[in-house]
Amino acid sequence: MEKDSPRADLVRAAKLIIWDEAPMMHRWCFEAVDRSMHDIRSKNDPLNDFRPFGGMTVVLDGDFRQILSVVRNGSREDIVDASINSSKIWVYCNVLRLTVNMRLGASSVPIEQEEIANFGKWTLSIGDGNDASDENGEMKVEISEIC
Repeated sequence: MEKDSPRADLVRAAKLIIWDEAPMMHRWCFEAVDRSMHDIRSKNDPLNDFRPFGGMTVVLDGDFRQILSVVRNGSREDIVDASINSSKIWVYCNVLRLTVNMRLGASSVPIEQEEIANFGKWTLSIGDGNDASDENGEMKVEISEIC
């Protein structure tokens, strides 16, 4: 994309970029977009050449506990090095955590509210690696029905 193209004008007019499933991307993707945004957005304001993503607000969305990017024939170090956390851009990131599981919904029945809250805590404990699984990573799960 050239600095003076109509497409670059559209990018300059944007106020926000939302990047979904960011943890799955190689850090080079973020660094390439960062360099492009510096080029495009520094035309109007030369200081944007020194700001991350050229001064554009970028929201990196995703669960950093799910999966890392794929590096063919890569060692563990190569895979970790490919993550956004290893990028020079990471120091400019503010990490925000969601505290309410909106997918579980709400109930007006107190006993159901307690069961839903316990289920939410249980799923988070699995993601944090604090589950009660055996040495094979298996666990017996009893699922109660909530109507």
